[in-house]
Amino acid sequence: MKYFSKRQRKLLWKALCISIVITFIVYIFVINYIVQLEEEINLCEFDKHKSNDRIKYIFNLAYWRILIYNEQIFLKENQTLWCNIPNELQLISKTICQIYNIHDCTRLPCRMIYSSPNTLKDVNCTYDGRVFKKNNDSSIQNQPDLTCKMDYSLDLFIKKSSDYSYPSMIVDAFIPLLTYEYKNILNNKYRSCDSIWGMTFNFESISNYPWAADRKKLKLFDVTFGYDRSLYDFIPHPWLYDYIEQIKSTSRRLSMQQAMNNKVPINSIKHSDIYWTNKQMYSSRRNTTANRSYVRSSILWMNSNCQTKSQRTQYMEQLMKYIDVDNYGNCGSNKLPLPEHIIKIRGSNNQNSSDRSSYNWQGVKLALAKDYLFTIAIENSLDFDYITEKLWQPLVAGSVPIYLGAPNIHDWLPCKTDCIIDLNKFKTPKDAAMHIKQVAVNKTLYESYHKWRNEPVSLQFQSMLNYFSTIRNYSLECILCGMSKQVDQNKDPKEYKNKIIKTIRHF
Repeated sequence: MKYFSKRQRKLLWKALCISIVITFIVYIFVINYIVQLEEEINLCEFDKHKSNDRIKYIFNLAYWRILIYNEQIFLKENQTLWCNIPNELQLISKTICQIYNIHDCTRLPCRMIYSSPNTLKDVNCTYDGRVFKKNNDSSIQNQPDLTCKMDYSLDLFIKKSSDYSYPSMIVDAFIPLLTYEYKNILNNKYRSCDSIWGMTFNFESISNYPWAADRKKLKLFDVTFGYDRSLYDFIPHPWLYDYIEQIKSTSRRLSMQQAMNNKVPINSIKHSDIYWTNKQMYSSRRNTTANRSYVRSSILWMNSNCQTKSQRTQYMEQLMKYIDVDNYGNCGSNKLPLPEHIIKIRGSNNQNSSDRSSYNWQGVKLALAKDYLFTIAIENSLDFDYITEKLWQPLVAGSVPIYLGAPNIHDWLPCKTDCIIDLNKFKTPKDAAMHIKQVAVNKTLYESYHKWRNEPVSLQFQSMLNYFSTIRNYSLECILCGMSKQVDQNKDPKEYKNKIIKTIRHF
């Protein structure tokens, strides 16, 4: 500071002191905010809760979404089976209706208000949070350690006695987690010390449901199930499990030779002579076969959702400037009609692309992918751990996925060597196209992407399989039931959950 004048040094020290004070004030404000939030969500002191053997209830709020949107109960339910909302349930009824954007909640189907043997479900569990499974061996205990009751009826929130506890609750994140409704009403007015809340979120991307990744809102929940390992306590079965048997075992999956033999000639006017699949077609008979092939390029693309967070349609339009693609979907340009043999597999002439139950969409994708060298596998969102059937289907069918999606995709692959073309590795679609062309014309290079088929899965992939093999024995309902029982025993339910997490071990 010897280079500054006395006045300048004074001003510098003053500015430094002011900045330190401001930083300290901001720090105190942030700490107070965090403490206040924790206090708002902290429900009780566990050692003051009396032990009892009362029945524990779980309110399945997530099932309301199924009733409203899937079963369309407000459109189809017989109005004669509707009831008026009793006074003591009007506040919670109004709150839940606001969550689901229902405008008139003066009356509801009676079964959504009043529980009955038809709506109440037993949740039978072991002490450690696993689902109880009855055994035929008479020497083994055939009674659950814990039993709770689960229902979606509002009368679970009616105080039946002075010591009655409000139910635990299951929520899914496909509906916005509205702060006022969940925190100010449900949490502050309808939550007891032993009301354990659980949230589940799977099969859809967080980019489309951003509140599912809101850590402030996630603090409201004691247990979370979801696909993102960085956010949630437990990871439920992913899309992988629809295809796992054909991927994990060398005896069930296609071998390298089978995958190679399944490839058909590529009937491209411009490029037929460059593909390795066509270079072997020397006889006149096989050349005729090549000319009849419905496959016109080395790449299959089939998507129905064209407006996505990942902008896959825009990416594909750029890629197709540099390499031919057979497009059988609803998106992009140069769409092709399905071949006759694929239409038969589809099983319906009235295909509704937005309703997969209207046709055999899985059979169609697998049958097409089997014949192609490559299959486009671009997810609708580029989210951590978000991997769908778009990756697994071509791997099962014997096609090489051209993948763009989860930035940590290599955590999930079964192969020790390359088995996908990862578009993240290329600066531009043009660079990716040039690499795909090189692989398409070089049989040895293409074959290297199928090397994994004759080998055991990677250790990392096996670790993942072990996790999912274990987690299938547990359920959100049983973990909530067990945690709620812990409160009755004057124990911290968080320790119960953490013990399960430690037992299962994240992959």
